[in-house]
Amino acid sequence: MIRTYFRIAWRSLLKNKLFSFINIFGLALAMSVGMMVMIRVKDSLSFDKFHPHPEYTYRITSHITNPEKLSWELASTPLPLQEILERDTLLAAASVNLYPVIHESATDGAKDIVVSGSFTQSSFFDAFGFKLLHGNAAVALSQPFSVVLSRSTSEKFFGTNNPVGKLLTLEKLGVFQITGVLAEAPGKTHISNDVYISYTTVDKLEALGKLPPKSKTFNSFESGYTYIVLHENQSREKLQSALDRVAGDINQDSDHGIFRFKTQKLSAISPNWGTLYNDFARAASWGKIITEGTVAFIILLAACFNYTSLSIARSLTRTREIGIRKIAGAKRSQIFFQYIVESVVLSFFALLLASVILSFILEYKPFNDGYEFIPETSVDWILILSFTGFALFAGLLAGVMPSWILSSFKAVKMLRNTMTENIMGGMTLRKILLVFQFSISLVVLIFLTAFYRQFSFMEQADQGFTKENIVAIPVQPKESDSFRNEITRIAGVQIVGSISSIFGDHPTGSANIGLSHDSQRSVKIDYYFCDAGAIPINELQIVAGANFDSYTESREQSIILNQKAVHVLGFQNIHAAVGESVWIDSAQLRIVGVVKDFYNKGVANAIAPMALRNRAANQNLMVKINPNALQQTTYQLEKVWSKVYPGRIFTYTWLDKENARRYDQAATISLLGFLAFMTVAIASLGLLGLVVFTVETRRKEISIRKIIGASVGQLINLLSKGYIKLLVIAGIIAIPIGYLLSTFFLMNFANRVSFGAGSAITAFGFLLLIGLAMIISQTFRASIQNPVKNLRND
Repeated sequence: MIRTYFRIAWRSLLKNKLFSFINIFGLALAMSVGMMVMIRVKDSLSFDKFHPHPEYTYRITSHITNPEKLSWELASTPLPLQEILERDTLLAAASVNLYPVIHESATDGAKDIVVSGSFTQSSFFDAFGFKLLHGNAAVALSQPFSVVLSRSTSEKFFGTNNPVGKLLTLEKLGVFQITGVLAEAPGKTHISNDVYISYTTVDKLEALGKLPPKSKTFNSFESGYTYIVLHENQSREKLQSALDRVAGDINQDSDHGIFRFKTQKLSAISPNWGTLYNDFARAASWGKIITEGTVAFIILLAACFNYTSLSIARSLTRTREIGIRKIAGAKRSQIFFQYIVESVVLSFFALLLASVILSFILEYKPFNDGYEFIPETSVDWILILSFTGFALFAGLLAGVMPSWILSSFKAVKMLRNTMTENIMGGMTLRKILLVFQFSISLVVLIFLTAFYRQFSFMEQADQGFTKENIVAIPVQPKESDSFRNEITRIAGVQIVGSISSIFGDHPTGSANIGLSHDSQRSVKIDYYFCDAGAIPINELQIVAGANFDSYTESREQSIILNQKAVHVLGFQNIHAAVGESVWIDSAQLRIVGVVKDFYNKGVANAIAPMALRNRAANQNLMVKINPNALQQTTYQLEKVWSKVYPGRIFTYTWLDKENARRYDQAATISLLGFLAFMTVAIASLGLLGLVVFTVETRRKEISIRKIIGASVGQLINLLSKGYIKLLVIAGIIAIPIGYLLSTFFLMNFANRVSFGAGSAITAFGFLLLIGLAMIISQTFRASIQNPVKNLRND
């Protein structure tokens, strides 16, 4: 019986090649999206699986309720909490702190690299499954001023050589001895740092004033991350009781609110529900996973609607087949399963085509651009089973409705040839499906139009500073003088200056700036460290006062504000601010100038208060080059670099290219374009199939009308007007929805393109043209055929 089902299904696919192609191609496009989502879900669920006891490992979170009854939950905890939990040896098999405050330049004497990292204890290797490639895990983090490097960081500094015993200098924290190198983690994890420094160093750095005093206070809930591994005979409830006792002691001495600690399983960190503040989970959140799954399901549903619609339409040609089978004794369940098998067989053919599409996506990664949308993956038995189950689900979803309807027909009506569209309940269902598909397609097209226009605008908009012909070279300020002096002699170099962070992305930092030493009256303002050359290089306009006196002052004394900063500080006008003093970082600085407002954080953000500080710091040496000698001058810069810094790699960034890259959403646009193509293709194929079937079932009517004098135009109008009305209805539904979604999206940007109803109507016009091409191509061909051929058998 099963063999017969498959044989009939195969014959049906071969007999109806056009309908089979429409269904297989549409399902394959939709299934490729579902398969991409499944790969992303598998990747998100693979985090932190290699640790020794994930079922007994918990991260402690903080729940805070302030006196105004406002509450929030943090993934972080005060640093002393770990020490208290560690004392309970009956409860904790291991406990560890991560104190991730390291983000600065590090050097081995030859190379300078910005690193990020955490302070942690030796128990780090007991709680987690990280191993050392070089060094002894038992002692690597036991002594003060010892550091363990990640493998990638070690290779950046020392290549493949063993660096244990060598020294690494961090700009703000001091000199550290390298005691280990981490081996490559055997799986994905939410914990990722360049360096790990022994926690015993924290007390000493706090005493030296290089770290704020947080290791002994419970007043700083945002500082550290506490993990605990329970003994196998202990329970989560006992851990919670211990945490409640600690919180009770804190609440007795606090009048700032009520504090509680909670437990979070290691497996719940990545992915999570995104409800924790101060979290550094790396996998997609459950909300994002559910959203992606919903989008994939909607697209799959649209493709399944094609099968449903076309199968119901084709039923008119199979009524006698069903009637004869029922007269011969076939049960309704047998006919039902016959059509289910046809749907599943078609779905597995679609799976093969979808696998081909997916292989190209995995190979060429068109949707990855600085963000790994499709992660690197190996096809294992889990994915194979998932894809197989997905194809089976798609086949059942597509086939269940037509199978149910077709198997319910009465044999007598079928054999009398009284089966008409009225038995099918008319065209209502197919009309609804068609309108739904084109509505989704139009919403995606409208949103893609808004997205593309907005990012094109931000890439091309005038940000108020010059980016062309400027190259930024990262250097250390203490070593930059000789290099700077050498490159100023190059003929193609016009101006040289330095700045801590290039404009257009993120400022170097922010600080409270006020007119007095009273911090309560200060304003938080973003700042950059720069010299006098940064202003003419970027062609910033000084509207009051003057530039800095020298390239780099030996001691910070002056500051330049933008117009916005002058306003928020309360000065009467920009000229009144010049010569006045402000307090920042416990230092009093004199305002020497005011620059015209510009978009230092990009046009996506509103202009904010900003300050330029004349102080040496980690910097980018900016060089403005003669546009007629770009290539030659760049070559000369590299030669000077090799002379001044032998053995170091010459790295540089063109400001205009960096700005374009920052706003380049080619990968996202490619993804949205792919989704738009799929939805439009699926809807268009469904429309094509219905029009073709309508033409086929009305050939005799068309021939008779043509014989009695109907013109080609009249026949095209007769066959097309119903479908055109459906496209118009889809437009009426989708245009306001797409317009509202686009408007809400654009509200995220301080500066945005104008997006009126005209843009949405233009997108509808494009979709309408595609629909008309599908409709008229078939109706015109039918209207010009010789009626004699269609009536010959009658």
